[in-house]
Amino acid sequence: MPIYVYRARDKTCDCDCCRTGIEVLQRAGDPPLAKCPQCGREVEKSISSFSLGISRTGLDQRAREKGMHKLKRLGEGEYEKVF
Repeated sequence: MPIYVYRARDKTCDCDCCRTGIEVLQRAGDPPLAKCPQCGREVEKSISSFSLGISRTGLDQRAREKGMHKLKRLGEGEYEKVF
């Protein structure tokens, strides 16, 4: 399920929720929020950015522990062993 961020349509709103945005976990078919729960102003919906949660350093460390090698490309046909 995506996390939607709702912000006030009126950019002059002083409400903390409207200024920073309200994050709501909703299904795509769920009806959107119409008003801010704190101040009651109209809000607009946008999808938040996401992260896959994969750490490159963690993958490199596990590959190194399993005895694998990592190569870095230097040029056409030239590679350097990183580990």
